[in-house]
Amino acid sequence: MNTSGVFTTHKYRIPLQDQSPLRLVIFGDVHRDSPNFAHNRWEEFLDYAKGLPKSTRFLGMGDYIDSMSASERKALMAASFHEGTTVDLTHLAQGKVKTLTNELSFMKGRLIGLINGNHFFLDPGTGINSDQMLAQALGCKYLGVSSFIRLEFVIAKTTVITYDLWAHHGAGGGKRVGGSLNRVDDMRDHAEADVYLMGHDHKKGVWPATPRMQLVNGNGILRVRERQAYLVRSGSFLKSYEDGETSYNVDSCRGPSSLGHVELELTFRRSGGRKPGESRHYVIETRGIA
Repeated sequence: MNTSGVFTTHKYRIPLQDQSPLRLVIFGDVHRDSPNFAHNRWEEFLDYAKGLPKSTRFLGMGDYIDSMSASERKALMAASFHEGTTVDLTHLAQGKVKTLTNELSFMKGRLIGLINGNHFFLDPGTGINSDQMLAQALGCKYLGVSSFIRLEFVIAKTTVITYDLWAHHGAGGGKRVGGSLNRVDDMRDHAEADVYLMGHDHKKGVWPATPRMQLVNGNGILRVRERQAYLVRSGSFLKSYEDGETSYNVDSCRGPSSLGHVELELTFRRSGGRKPGESRHYVIETRGIA
């Protein structure tokens, strides 16, 4: 298994002080300890994120550190290391988690959660992985490799609007953007959500999916309403090409990574009530930023 294989559900409530647009910042595939880590781009992201409004919420998509791959974790668990060596490796991983904890500490209280990637350290003594350590240190939920997340926005202390995300660290991808996008679009075959998210392949973007019709019943009148979903690939902070450094992307003649993060800007407004018998309701308009 390349990841933890853990699936979770998560309900996260956000009280709204007003109906101003809210930013959801999505980041992942940081690979913080890789020789090809895009340090300058990461620092720029942190500076930018710190300056966003306090209403902003954050979601991590996995691969926060580069070590270890699934094969390396398997070798570690099978190895007969001296106890001191095992302790040294654990301390090394804890140090990497501490570095990220310090850098992301401004997100405390505003992190929806952290998705587990396929690169993480597994403590051979406790079985706890480094993504779990990071989530615990930042006081947020560890979401496993795949999570069905319901955001509940509370307006005027009484009205609750829901917004559903299905996030997975990522599977497959493709050399072309279309192949990467199609793999995310496949998620719509299995679940109903407002946004479907993947990381992993280091591509970046937010795309509107083909809308679906749904029937709604208001004041005894049946109407058709469109449900617009969005597809997300969350980008990366791992450079494919760095002078003098080795990379599997170079070896395979792949293209550069899409460095950076993506955002969803959510706007809340009242809709309906213009036709006889039509009830008014809140809608969330989504704008993608990449």
